[in-house]
Amino acid sequence: MAPNPSSGSRPPNHRSNDVVVESMTIKLSPGKLAEFRNLLAPQYRERRDMTKRYRVTVPFRKDQPVTPERLKQLVLASGRIQLLLDEQSSNDKAKRAELARTIAELLDEIGLAENLPVIRTLGTILNAIFDRIYTGVYVNEVKLEQLRSRFGRQTVLYLPSHRSYGDFILMSYVLFCYNIAIPGIAAGMDFYSMAGMGSALRNTGAFYMRRTYGNDRQYWYIFREYMRQLIVAYDRGIEFFVEGTRSRSNKALSPKIGLLSMALEPLFMGEVPDLLVVPVSVSYDRPVEEQLFVYELLGVPKPKETTRGLLKALSIVRENYGTIYLEFGDPLSAKDYFGEGLNRTRHTVAPTFAQTLAREERDAIQNLANDVVHLQQHRMVLTAFHLIAIHYNYRKYHGQTVTLAELVTGVTQLGRMLEDLGAVTEVEGCTDVQQLCLGALDVHRNVLQLTGDGVLVIARSYHDFSRVDKRKLKGYNLTDGVMKLAVPIFSLQLYCNSCLHWLAVPAMVLLAGRALATGGTALLLRSELLRAVRELRTLYGLEFVLYARRETVEFDGALEHLYRQGLLRSSPAGQDTLDFAPQGDLASVYLSALGPFLCTYLQSVAVLVDQFRGKAQFTEKEYLAAVQQHVEQQLLRQERNVHPYCLSLDSISLALHSLVSLGAVRKSKSDNVYRYDLGTDGMIESIHERLKRYCALLPFEYLTFQNAVTGCKL
Repeated sequence: MAPNPSSGSRPPNHRSNDVVVESMTIKLSPGKLAEFRNLLAPQYRERRDMTKRYRVTVPFRKDQPVTPERLKQLVLASGRIQLLLDEQSSNDKAKRAELARTIAELLDEIGLAENLPVIRTLGTILNAIFDRIYTGVYVNEVKLEQLRSRFGRQTVLYLPSHRSYGDFILMSYVLFCYNIAIPGIAAGMDFYSMAGMGSALRNTGAFYMRRTYGNDRQYWYIFREYMRQLIVAYDRGIEFFVEGTRSRSNKALSPKIGLLSMALEPLFMGEVPDLLVVPVSVSYDRPVEEQLFVYELLGVPKPKETTRGLLKALSIVRENYGTIYLEFGDPLSAKDYFGEGLNRTRHTVAPTFAQTLAREERDAIQNLANDVVHLQQHRMVLTAFHLIAIHYNYRKYHGQTVTLAELVTGVTQLGRMLEDLGAVTEVEGCTDVQQLCLGALDVHRNVLQLTGDGVLVIARSYHDFSRVDKRKLKGYNLTDGVMKLAVPIFSLQLYCNSCLHWLAVPAMVLLAGRALATGGTALLLRSELLRAVRELRTLYGLEFVLYARRETVEFDGALEHLYRQGLLRSSPAGQDTLDFAPQGDLASVYLSALGPFLCTYLQSVAVLVDQFRGKAQFTEKEYLAAVQQHVEQQLLRQERNVHPYCLSLDSISLALHSLVSLGAVRKSKSDNVYRYDLGTDGMIESIHERLKRYCALLPFEYLTFQNAVTGCKL
C-alpha cells in the first residue's frame, strides 16, 4: 500500500476553459491536532467547575442588553406582527386582543430563557457523564481564542455539524467552560415534549421550532420575526444546524437554508452591518446513538424521545465512548462573503417586514450553506478507528485477514495519505500507533475484535430483532439472519463513511481513469477524464454533498494528490495528457471506500429497470421496500456486486432523488403524496449500464460477507 511517487516532473495543475471556476475560493487554514486541549484533563478542573464565578464574554454586546422576555415583547411590537394582527382581526378589537394572546402563547412555546442555576446544574450532570463515558473532550483552544478576538463587531452565527443529539448540549458546555455566553439554540419539538427536559433546555438558551409549518402563515410570521429579533437585538449569538437533522450515516447531509435565510435576512435588508458565520466541527470517536443509527438506516423507526427513556439510558451506560473533538472553524464575514451580491438598495423601497429575499439572494445563501458544510467536513478529526475501518474493509474485500502488525502498518500509511489530502487525524504526531490502535479497538470492541491469534474480526451481533414492530418498518421486513449480518457491517461502514469527504473525489478520478484506460493505454486526455468524473459527481452529488462550484478545485486537488501518491504521472505528450497508473494496492484503498455506494446505486437502479418500468407511478416507500427485498435476495444467492450496506435506506433514498435531479425519474405530487415514474428517454437504462461497467472494474468482488461476521450464516 506504500505510495511510489514519480520523480522529476511537476504534478499536473491546469484548468480547462469549459469549466466555471467557483466564484469564491474559501481559504482553509491547516488543521493541527496539537491545537486541541482535553477538558477532562486534571489541569482543566477549574474550567469545568460549574460553581465558578461566571465572567461571561458576550459576542456582540449591546448598549441595552435584551432579556428573553424583552425579546418576545419586541416580536409582538414589530411591524410584521402588527401587520398580521391588522390583516387577521379586520378592525375587530376583541378579535385582535384574542389573536395577540394566541401569538403571545406561541412565543412562550418558541422563546428561549436563561437561568444560571439550571445551567450550573446541567453542567454538573454533564461533568459526571463525561467523566464516566469519555476519555477526552478535546477543544481546539487556539481557534476558540482566535474567534473570541473577533467578538464585538457583529452578531455571531454558530453552525455546528450534526452527528448526535448531544451536539448543542456539548457546544453550550464548552462555551460555559471558556466563559463565553451561551447562544440562542434552535431545537426541535422532540425536546420540547420531554417532561422536565424541555424546560431545562429552554433555560439554557434553547428556542423551539416546529419541523414543518405547512400552510400555517401565522406561525411562520411569528417564528421568522423571532429569528429577526435574535439577529438584530440579541447579543449572545445564535446556534443552529445547517444540515437540519442528525446524519445517521456519519456523512455530511445536503444543507437546508430555511433557518439560515431567516438569520441572514436582516443583513440583506440592511438592518445589521455584518454577521460572523462560524462553522463548528464536532467529531465523535463513537457516537452514543451508533446502534440506533444502524437500525434506522435498516428501516427500524427510532423510538420516541422521552425523559424517562433518557434517564434510563444514562443509568445503564457503562461503556467507553472514547473521545470527542470540537473545532471552531475559521469565521466568515457574511458581508465579505457575499461581496457585490449584497445589494441592499433593492430593499429600500418598502418596509423590510413586507419584503422577502430575491431568488439570487437565496441562491447566494445556498452557496454559503454548501461552503459551511464543506468547512465543517474539512476540520473533522478522523480518529484511529476511522482509519482502522477503512483498512480492515479494504483488506476484507480482497479476502485477506488483518493481523495487529498489518493493521498498525496500514493505519500509519492511511494517516500519511489522509494528511496529504489535508485531513486532521489522530495519527498526527503519534509515536506509538500500535497503542493507539489497541485503545481504539477497546472502545469499538462491539464492532471489531482481536482474536487470541492477533487477527482482527467483525464482532458478532447479539441483538434480538423479534421485538421490532414490523408494521412500523420504513422498508422491507428483512429476515433475522440478514439483520444479524447487516448490523455489525453497517456499524463498521459508519466509520468508513466519515473518511469519504476526503476519499470520494480521488476515488472517482481513479475509477473514471480505470474505465477510460480499458482500451490498453494509460495516456488520457484531461478533458475526457474531467467529463467522466463530472458524470460521477452529478450522480453522487447528494450522497457526498458535492456541488458544481467546487468541481474544478477538487478535481485539480485530486490529480495533484494522486500524483504525489504515485498513481498519476506527468506525460511527455503535453499538459492536456495524463499518464494514468491506477493499479496496485493503493488504488484499491480508494476504490474500496467508494465500492459500497457503487453497488447500492447499481442495485437501486436495477430495481427501477426490472420492477418499476411497467408501473404508472410508485411512492418512495414502495421503492425503498422493493430495493431492500431485492438486495436481501441478492445476498442470499451470494451474487456479485452486492454489499450489506446496499440495504441502507439513506443511500437508496438519495439514489432516487439523485435520479430525479438528473431527469431519469419524474416526481409529482397528488393527494399530498409524492409519486414517481420513469422517463421514456432510456436515461435510466443508460445509467444502469454505466453502473454495471463501473462495478465490473472494481478490483474485488462483493460477496455476502457472511464469513466475515463471527457465527453468522445466511
